[in-house]
Amino acid sequence: MLLNTEKTYRKLQSFKSVEEMNGTIKLARKQYADQLNKTDLSVLDALSRYSCVYFGVSFRSKSNIADELGVSRRTVIRSCNKLETLGIIKQYELKRHNGDRRQSANAIVILPIESVEQAVTPDCHSIETPPKTIKILNTDDTEIREKRESNESLIKKGLVTKLPKVLQNALAPFFSVDELYNYAGVVFKAKASIDRDIMLDDHESEYYLAILSVINAYKRGKVNNLPALLYSAVKTTTYKIKSSMQVSLFLKLVGE
Repeated sequence: MLLNTEKTYRKLQSFKSVEEMNGTIKLARKQYADQLNKTDLSVLDALSRYSCVYFGVSFRSKSNIADELGVSRRTVIRSCNKLETLGIIKQYELKRHNGDRRQSANAIVILPIESVEQAVTPDCHSIETPPKTIKILNTDDTEIREKRESNESLIKKGLVTKLPKVLQNALAPFFSVDELYNYAGVVFKAKASIDRDIMLDDHESEYYLAILSVINAYKRGKVNNLPALLYSAVKTTTYKIKSSMQVSLFLKLVGE
């Protein structure tokens, strides 16, 4: 259990200086420019502004960030979850240290750029990441394979909880953690190519049907290039949603 104490914040500190943190922010903005909308970038900037006491660690509440940006708390939560899914930040639940141990504001840690691929980790931080190479010295292959599978299951569980609900339902049941990470990125990129501000979960049924139809075709062996077809399906769906929203707005204005 992590407490909202100076000791915890120092332990979570991810940079040695503000300059190092700002450099990572710039790289993250550039690397994920096609996946982050204006609100996501504003939230990221707000987090960096409040991460200068303990370099890289913000303990400002999402409600306060929402008030500052003039958006809803739910919007800030969505942006933080997206930033975490992309590996830009990591969120930690904290408890109050002064007796009652009630939940406190999360600690949100901006991750060093070299840690982007390590960001999709489960909440249980005691599980070690499997090494890139393993020297097998009189070790049972089955035991190693089972350990790898167990670790991947935990990592996937951690990633799934950070994804929009529609991707949890449409993608997660069918793919490994690496595939899920890649295909979620394809979905975000395709949506952003039409409108970054449209939220997947605000149009859950439309995106779910579009993605599931692609997955079904892929599972039946009808698709050779899954990322390309998935990109096209999400892009087309987003275009239809945006067009429908524009028509509704026009009719509303005419009616007035």
